[in-house]
Amino acid sequence: MLANELVETFLDLTKTLNFNHSAERLNVSQSTVSSRIRVLEEQLGTPLFTRGRSGARLTPSGERFQAHAHELYNAWARAMRDVSEAEGFEASLHVSAQLSLLDTLIFDLIEAYDRRTPRISLKLEVDYSTQIMRDLSAGEIDIGILFSPAWSPDLYIEPLSSMSFRMVSTETSMLEDVRKESYIYASYSPLFERFHRDLHPELTRGALTVGYEGLSIELLRRRGGSAYLPESQIAGLQRQLPGLMAVEDAPLIQQPLYLAAHVRRRHRPLVAGGLKTIRDLAGSNPTSSAL
Repeated sequence: MLANELVETFLDLTKTLNFNHSAERLNVSQSTVSSRIRVLEEQLGTPLFTRGRSGARLTPSGERFQAHAHELYNAWARAMRDVSEAEGFEASLHVSAQLSLLDTLIFDLIEAYDRRTPRISLKLEVDYSTQIMRDLSAGEIDIGILFSPAWSPDLYIEPLSSMSFRMVSTETSMLEDVRKESYIYASYSPLFERFHRDLHPELTRGALTVGYEGLSIELLRRRGGSAYLPESQIAGLQRQLPGLMAVEDAPLIQQPLYLAAHVRRRHRPLVAGGLKTIRDLAGSNPTSSAL
């Protein structure tokens, strides 16, 4: 009997507190559920549930084991995923990056791995800083590239570079003519919000608030207005929207970018190599500036 089956059955029973209901949900017999719980209790040397006519209830030992069970189940899922993802490859590397990097560093990273390490299975995803931090702490990803790290004793965090954001508009090239009624307020990170509030208190919390520049771009296309966008994307966007202008006297906003990894993984050769590749890319990227 596999350990992950025992843990999965335990976790399901903590939700249903009914052996028959868990059997239905897991598509096994009620006797199988009972057998799995009995084996787990024997291995741990303590009862995990009390049984009664009204159903099952966790014992104090069962309550203490519950947190460990979640960790065991997640660790097993990660191991299975790593093995299956790397099949046919030498190893796998899982990187999660800030949404704003989708059109810049992410594609550069793919090209770098195609050239340097074609036998590596590279899994890339984009998310927000809060979720990237959670996934790093839980071991769901190997490397995070993000705007707003939060200190954690389990995580290694270093400054990587910075992104420049410039105000653009379909209406004017002068800051004094930017209208709050058509302004798209970008909430890219807490630090970006603070810079914006200090520079443009009259425009903070405009008619629309967005958390990703892709939404700002689509809104500029559909209804026009003004917004801050990553400077690296503006030239390409102006070819699609000929009327889009840089607001020349609006100051740039510099958003720091950070690199993060779990302290227990950062020295593994694959992760250490991935961190170096990202550092090299950030250092050679003309759209970013070193911190």
